[in-house]
Amino acid sequence: MTPCAKGSPSHGTARVGSPDLVDALAEQLGLRLAPREFSLPDGTRVAVDGADGDPPNVLVQSTRIRGQLKSSHRNKIISNAFKLLWLRDSTFPSAHPLLAVSPEAARLFSADAWLTIALRHTRIAVVVVSPEGDITTPIPLRDQLFTGR
Repeated sequence: MTPCAKGSPSHGTARVGSPDLVDALAEQLGLRLAPREFSLPDGTRVAVDGADGDPPNVLVQSTRIRGQLKSSHRNKIISNAFKLLWLRDSTFPSAHPLLAVSPEAARLFSADAWLTIALRHTRIAVVVVSPEGDITTPIPLRDQLFTGR
């Protein structure tokens, strides 16, 4: 479970298109979040858009949407959630998984949507990061603490 070196093939691709979401989130939480690629004991390699510490306490996947929300965006968010769930449950059980999305995705998280209910049930937090860096939570964070302050 070691992070790969910056020169590794996946390191530069982890946050393409959404580094501002992770940076804004890091600033709001008072954490150092950086793209990380983990080598798991079975040899599997998995990258996340942001993680703190070693082992990580926070794992972040981000999705920036430009233009109209499409089913492919929803599918990417679901894929990101599944990755976070698997990584937490298989390797980092005390980590807090967090999805950072742009405002265009907020409508996916209405109170009665199956995705909202599933994310709440699996304890995956969602934050919406505005272009100005403001953060809102369409799914309450409940008792999960993500601050490093």
